Amino acid sequence: MEMYNRSKSYKIGLFVLNNSATNLAMFLTFYYMYYTQNILGLSSVLVGIIATMMRLFDGITDPIIGYFIDKTNGRFGKFRPFMFVGNIIIVSSLFAIFNTPLALSQMGRYIWTTLFYVIYIIGYTFQTACTKGGQVVLTNDPKQRPLFSIFDTIYNTIIFTGGIYVLMSLVAPKYEGGLINPNLWSFVSLSVAGLSILCTILAIFGIWEKDRTEFFGMKSDIKLKFSDYVDVLKNNRAIQMLTIAASTDKLAGNATKGVAVYIFANLLLNSKLQGDYSALTGIPITIMGICGLFHARKVGLKKSFVLTTWLGMASSIILYILGLTGASTTLFLTFMFIQQGFNAVSNPIVIPMIADVTDYELYRSGKFIPGMMGTLFSFIDKFVSSLSTMIVGFALAYAGVGNSVIAPNTFISLKFNSAILFVYCIIPIFGYIASLIAMKYYELSSMKMAEIQKSLNLQKHENVESDEEIIDQDLELA
Repeated sequence: MEMYNRSKSYKIGLFVLNNSATNLAMFLTFYYMYYTQNILGLSSVLVGIIATMMRLFDGITDPIIGYFIDKTNGRFGKFRPFMFVGNIIIVSSLFAIFNTPLALSQMGRYIWTTLFYVIYIIGYTFQTACTKGGQVVLTNDPKQRPLFSIFDTIYNTIIFTGGIYVLMSLVAPKYEGGLINPNLWSFVSLSVAGLSILCTILAIFGIWEKDRTEFFGMKSDIKLKFSDYVDVLKNNRAIQMLTIAASTDKLAGNATKGVAVYIFANLLLNSKLQGDYSALTGIPITIMGICGLFHARKVGLKKSFVLTTWLGMASSIILYILGLTGASTTLFLTFMFIQQGFNAVSNPIVIPMIADVTDYELYRSGKFIPGMMGTLFSFIDKFVSSLSTMIVGFALAYAGVGNSVIAPNTFISLKFNSAILFVYCIIPIFGYIASLIAMKYYELSSMKMAEIQKSLNLQKHENVESDEEIIDQDLELA
């Protein structure tokens, strides 16, 4: 009796590109506030509030879409239709945002960017819900699930570190004014759209074989209700704790990405250095992440997550002290590299952990609801992490530059520097502390998951044997 459902490694690698497709879009949205403030002349505080409200709206759409994913089982499967439609919405709306007509009035610019941000959110929810839910049908082997994170780490390094290098060192110097040239963002948004579409097509091929009824849990006759969300949130302790850990880390991660451009351009006074740093550290960070994730395959996802969280917090504390004391650029960037290396392990681990809590829910309640589990996670995650844009906006306002064009490679003020360092270092420390507390109550160790998979496998075969007996009896009566 085969205990685990497995996929070929290359198919897992292809499906992970679904996450890459949405991460390409996320990479572009990291510059949303920069674009709206420095190109469109909008208020950073007001844009931050709008972005936060849109993020809350994003969370509200998650449970609705997750419910419909779990109710879907048509000719093209459960996940593929949502992946395709979601990506088309994403790339269309982001292209519209980063090509906002400059002839519009200021109010018109607010309306245009907000409207298309709402549309973007709907598509983003469609596609990201499939990333969290689709991995469950690909494999339930605890040795294979970390492969998702290994591929994800490699792809994310290419997107986030390689993307910064391409943007800052290759693309921006070709445009007069660099990042404050509207034509640059038109080119970048078109490029991101094309790459995102390509990743989505490859991901659809990756999940094609397993996006079928026989891989959708044990029973197909269980009726799902929207109220099942309440039961899950109330009784599934694993999803509760994982959500707390991941959402606080996501809040911190989004905030740090939002101010990273100012770390290089206004604290270190060298915006080009950001691209060079990304190119130099991209491969080593990826290697650190992959080594850590292979370690997770041996010791379990939870244990690896806790260890790298502790190490990430220690490096953030040192980084903050170095920033305040005016340490050398080399020393500061060294500990920035160390911090990012530990995050390259802890952050990707969360996605396969969502698959674990989905299997735990099947074990606990008998309901296979990957869409609902993934979007319940996203619902809470987005409500918490939605504060990141507003944190950045208020930090800039506190520093007295909330309504100003922040010139690159220019010292602004000591107050500005302290505000940026607080967001980049202290906010993550709060996230690390919350994660460590949550993991104290997260029960899905490697031993517990082995017990769960064994139980689910036995139940599945008992159901198959029962169905075969019923068919035999019907044939005898006939």
